[in-house]
Amino acid sequence: MRITNENFIKYLKKKREEALQYVIDEYVGIVKAVIYNALKSYNDPQMIEECISDTFLGAFENAKQFEGDKEDFRKWICTIAKYKAINKQRKLSKSPLFYEIDEKSESVISAEEEFLIKISTEELLKMMSQLDQLDRDIFTMKYFLNMRNEEIAEHHGLTKAAIDNRLYRGKKRLQQIRLGGSVT
Repeated sequence: MRITNENFIKYLKKKREEALQYVIDEYVGIVKAVIYNALKSYNDPQMIEECISDTFLGAFENAKQFEGDKEDFRKWICTIAKYKAINKQRKLSKSPLFYEIDEKSESVISAEEEFLIKISTEELLKMMSQLDQLDRDIFTMKYFLNMRNEEIAEHHGLTKAAIDNRLYRGKKRLQQIRLGGSVT
């Protein structure tokens, strides 16, 4: 099945992952612009990326409610992005401006995790296109749909350990791609 301009809405409503990938590819620029304009005063790229992911997840989960054509879809996803950014602003305005640091509980993340946090969604999607389809699906489910590894494993008929391994190896491959190395 090939997702095109004419059929992506139909497949998105059927919860097809290929349609979600198509939507991300087509609309990441406009969604990013809407969210960035709303949240730029916070100067937090990670928060902006999180809001972008929430937008696409919201569109995917609520696709059955959408009525209209491609131009209506563009307006619809921009509206979702705007409201996700507004909700993020509300949460931030209610949170305190100071944070207590508990020196006993330091969060340790791997170099691969830090790498994924620092790159933009658009850059990550371009690099992910060089991975095989299964790995792209796993990364999309994990980092854009915020699914747990157990859910991804169940969806693909694999073990959790297999998903963990694919994510680990995939992050290494993405790091090689970003550094200009070859994928092996």
